[in-house]
Amino acid sequence: MALRETLNNLAATASSRANNAIEAGRLHIKISNEERKITEFILNIGELVLDKLDAGESFDDEVMALYSSVQAAREVIAEAQATIESYRPAPEGAVCTACGAPLSEEAKYCGQCGVKVEEPQRDPSCAACGALLEEDVKFCTSCGTKVEEKDEA
Repeated sequence: MALRETLNNLAATASSRANNAIEAGRLHIKISNEERKITEFILNIGELVLDKLDAGESFDDEVMALYSSVQAAREVIAEAQATIESYRPAPEGAVCTACGAPLSEEAKYCGQCGVKVEEPQRDPSCAACGALLEEDVKFCTSCGTKVEEKDEA
């Protein structure tokens, strides 16, 4: 009888410990979820403050010092993006006015962003001398250079 009682006590203890471990696991998940919420709230607070700083509001010295760091980082990013853009070769021919993707001569819509392709406008100035050209002229009235005609589709 003592053996049976001992085994029952051991089983009850093991069951209780297993239930406690399961409950502790649930509580850890709950804690993690709440910590993620706090992190998201903090980020939202930061975005609100940053929006106010960008709008010209002023805060205490610590916040203003951090804002100066944000501004400096933004400048570094802008310079790096400009440098990256300078590495890209200029596209030849027509390009999309919305996204800059190269366009074929027959394109009616951009293949990258789907924007309708506008008819190219003829340059209103002379390619040779830069003088402004009147509409529908075939020769520059300033230097006599023949005006290149764009193919009409």
